[in-house]
Amino acid sequence: MTIFIYRLRVIMILKSASYICVKINRTLCSLYSQTMLVFFSMILVCGLSLAETSNTYLQWECDTGKNGGWVCGQQSIAGKSYPRPIKDEVLDVPQDEENQTELVPKVKLAKNLDWIDEEDLSIDQLTKRSSGCCGAYIEPERSYPDSELNPEDASLRVASSSTELIQDNVAYLKGDVHLTQGYRQARSDAATLNQDDRTVDMDGHIELREPGLLLRGDAAHVNMNSLDVEINNASYLLHESGARGSASMLRRPGGDIFYIDNGTYTTCEPGNNAWRLVSSKLRINPGTGIATAKHVRLEIKDLPVIYLPWVRFSIDERRTSGLLFPSWESSEENGLDFSQPIYLNLAPNYDATFTPRYVQERGAMAELEMRHLSELSETIFSGAFLASDDGGDDDDETINAVTGKRENEGEDRWLADIQHRGDFGHLRSTLNYTRASDEDYFQNLDTTTLQVNSQSYLRQHGHLGFSIKNWGVSIEGSGYQTLIKDGADQYKLLPRVQANKSFSVGDFDFDLENQYSDYDHNDSTKTTGRRLNLAYAASWNKWWDWGYFRPTVKVKHMAYDLDSPVSGQNDDSPSVTVPIGIIDTGIYLERKTTWLNGYTHTFEPRLYIVYAKKENQDDLPLFDTALSTFGYSSLFRDEHFSGGDRVTDSKQVSVGFTTRLIDDSSGIEKMRASAGQIFYLDDRTVSLDSSINKEMRRDESPYAAEFEMRLGDNWQALASAQYDSDDNELDRASTSLRYNGDDNRLLNISYRFNNQTPVTLNGKKYNNDIEQSDFSTAVPITRSLNIVGRYNYDVTNSRTLETFFGVQYESCCVRLSLLARKWIDRDDNIVLPMDDLAEDKGVFLSLQIKGIAGFGSKMESILTDGVYGYEAPNN
Repeated sequence: MTIFIYRLRVIMILKSASYICVKINRTLCSLYSQTMLVFFSMILVCGLSLAETSNTYLQWECDTGKNGGWVCGQQSIAGKSYPRPIKDEVLDVPQDEENQTELVPKVKLAKNLDWIDEEDLSIDQLTKRSSGCCGAYIEPERSYPDSELNPEDASLRVASSSTELIQDNVAYLKGDVHLTQGYRQARSDAATLNQDDRTVDMDGHIELREPGLLLRGDAAHVNMNSLDVEINNASYLLHESGARGSASMLRRPGGDIFYIDNGTYTTCEPGNNAWRLVSSKLRINPGTGIATAKHVRLEIKDLPVIYLPWVRFSIDERRTSGLLFPSWESSEENGLDFSQPIYLNLAPNYDATFTPRYVQERGAMAELEMRHLSELSETIFSGAFLASDDGGDDDDETINAVTGKRENEGEDRWLADIQHRGDFGHLRSTLNYTRASDEDYFQNLDTTTLQVNSQSYLRQHGHLGFSIKNWGVSIEGSGYQTLIKDGADQYKLLPRVQANKSFSVGDFDFDLENQYSDYDHNDSTKTTGRRLNLAYAASWNKWWDWGYFRPTVKVKHMAYDLDSPVSGQNDDSPSVTVPIGIIDTGIYLERKTTWLNGYTHTFEPRLYIVYAKKENQDDLPLFDTALSTFGYSSLFRDEHFSGGDRVTDSKQVSVGFTTRLIDDSSGIEKMRASAGQIFYLDDRTVSLDSSINKEMRRDESPYAAEFEMRLGDNWQALASAQYDSDDNELDRASTSLRYNGDDNRLLNISYRFNNQTPVTLNGKKYNNDIEQSDFSTAVPITRSLNIVGRYNYDVTNSRTLETFFGVQYESCCVRLSLLARKWIDRDDNIVLPMDDLAEDKGVFLSLQIKGIAGFGSKMESILTDGVYGYEAPNN
């Protein structure tokens, strides 16, 4: 049996009143109350013989003897002596702050639940503050002795205004009682200490502190051995998560778990009950970060909105299984659309979200998302299924005259998606596979909980690669599902094998590229087959502080094994080899600016010469090749095609100039401007369709220019343009002004123009230019209130493409967004852009109850896509 020995030390110091401090160590034996009475009688009746000197005085000190009795004696104590006390039962304790703090650290009273306004927070505390909060819960520092010890390993220190010792080893303390035992601290108006039972009963204005925890109440019972705590009319605060609440009774039977009767739970700041959970039984486990509650109602501004018989939720960032917040919306086509996500925390490294969903005008369906994470890979599987679609309720939709049904009515609708990424050292893998049952799936149903984006082409792509001795080897396959009605299907690639190597020997760089591809197509009239691409290059790479000179010799070879020749050709095994010579050289000139102090101005001319042999390529198919978009960067490329089915037969000289303005103190580029042009030495003959147009006979390309300037720390101006000197017109231009400040403060103003060839229909020409302006912003009005908006206008056709305006409110405990939006839906059956398109309108609501869940994630995607630079909040 473990023997516990108590030690009681009574120190009496008189300084116009008396002071007492009781210190009890956790050791157990039998204390004899008669010995205690004899001890006090000896002090109070016989008196204390104090040897008064100028530097020391005598003080009685008592300890337990071997037999459990008291052993008392006098000790010489440094300091001035004081008259002995005159009371024989109750000893008044003077408020000697210096001595009391040293012997018994006082509990720091919680002012406004330890809430500190943001103007009083330190820089480090501000960085940890939750977004939208105007302050934070800050726990007082612990700097007293034993503050890092567990209570069972530390002495109990007690201080009060007065103390009465009663028989049977019971001490009654009253008047500003403070108890400290290791990291646990408590205070109350009065307390009763039972040394035999090792219990403390506290009464009146109770505050109990432990690391990350504050408990308050009217009355409390504490067991110093088992650490059990019971508090009546309690309130609690968990500093780390910011969770707080109240309870008629709060119990913590040892350990970390709290059992709360008739309690509340919220993460709002003091005085704000924007939302709270009210429960008859609430169980909070800070150790696991999980809380469960019975007979729960969610109240928003004290108004009950939802009742749940049972709920399980996370009180911090850790995941826990349970019901997530439901999602609902209403539309003309689908009616009520209600979803109830169920989160399953299956293991620390994988989980699932199952979402039953009811769409009023289409039927019942379900969505499922499963995630798996390991040290080597990350995989997400998503799927959705709707059996026998009811067809929706769109009055504008045409009903099939033969079947009498709407489009997709009676059909099973589904969506499947797999996203995988693996890194196994030298071996890497990716898989991106998305497929839908039909072209209209996203337009009709979209998703509520799945991380799948609607796109015109759903990609199915897999890649496996590894590197060894400077060789990069990979095998991949890809395909696309076209969601554009009557849109052309893409080629399927299965497989493609690549083996590439880059290395240097002195000033010489070598690049070896080898690629084998197999192409197939759903349309039997399309040319299919296999292609071998080889591209070998050697460069002399010479650099100096003032410039560089890089000549390159390159050879490109393409060979095909076709299932049938290209239309109009006879060769099913065509091949072509094209040698290419390149000279790339440039000069760096710089000087200190005379008109702007502290800046360096540079001037960087660049010359790029390409000579590619002319080879007939009319018998080559087009598997993955298109003409690259022209811009300033195009001036310094030896290839004007993307893909591997064509090689440009260019004989050209490109001249470009770049100038920069660099801040000497920070090294930041404040301004950059570039301009240039290509001069063709011969006509080009290689094209995508074997035809030669006027662009291929030009002597020079359009001028291309770019401009960028940083206006302060937050402003940025961008512009680009291509000007055709032959036609004296602007082919393409764009300009934008952006502001990106703190707290998601954004402003974007942009304009773009693209000169397109007019469309001729029934002998009449139609303007096909693209000219659009765009304005978007996100502006914090206060710390809690933001406004967001966008206005995207089609200048060519005088119509609004998209406009929305929204208000966002955020506090410590809730994030609410309301958005009104009007936009034009895509219609793949429209031929001319000036034709009338259907205009949709909608009101979107997003609500996130911090600490529980939320709904309305669609609105976040609208803002992210519509406002450049916008980032959805993370907490």
